[in-house]
Amino acid sequence: MEKDFEDNQVIKKLKSLAEDIRFCMYTTIEDGKIVSRPMTTLDIDAEGNVWFFTSRHTELVRDARRGDSVTLIYSDPKNNTYLSVSGTASIVESEHRKEELWNLMSKAWFPGGKDDPDLAVLRVTTQEAAYWDSTSSKMVVFFSMLKAVITGTTPEGGDHGKLNLV
Repeated sequence: MEKDFEDNQVIKKLKSLAEDIRFCMYTTIEDGKIVSRPMTTLDIDAEGNVWFFTSRHTELVRDARRGDSVTLIYSDPKNNTYLSVSGTASIVESEHRKEELWNLMSKAWFPGGKDDPDLAVLRVTTQEAAYWDSTSSKMVVFFSMLKAVITGTTPEGGDHGKLNLV
């Protein structure tokens, strides 16, 4: 069933879908090619912005300084949840935000800690998102697909819709 959310429900739905997945594929266009790399989502704030740490020496920083468009792709096949977030990237120079986002696992990538000179804060300002979310178990999804094949109908795919933040 298609559901589109508005206003304050949008960010709540976005957070509820992405917060348990944690990892996404951060996708950009480079030289006419789609390029993706895994990133750890550190936070989705009250405005729906998605926050990451990255190295100052990556192409992500260059792209973000230009305000390039990005797509974040979240996938949780175990729970039949999928989310695609479109937005623009930017680098945020904020020691306070570094402090808020810092966690023990970040030290694996930035051994100098919160003060590591290579540490950059990356924000994706979400413009819209599309989601597919089925609360059914894998077995229910399998039998729904099997029934569709046998009967020539389309399987029930759970909830899907768009989340507009602009």
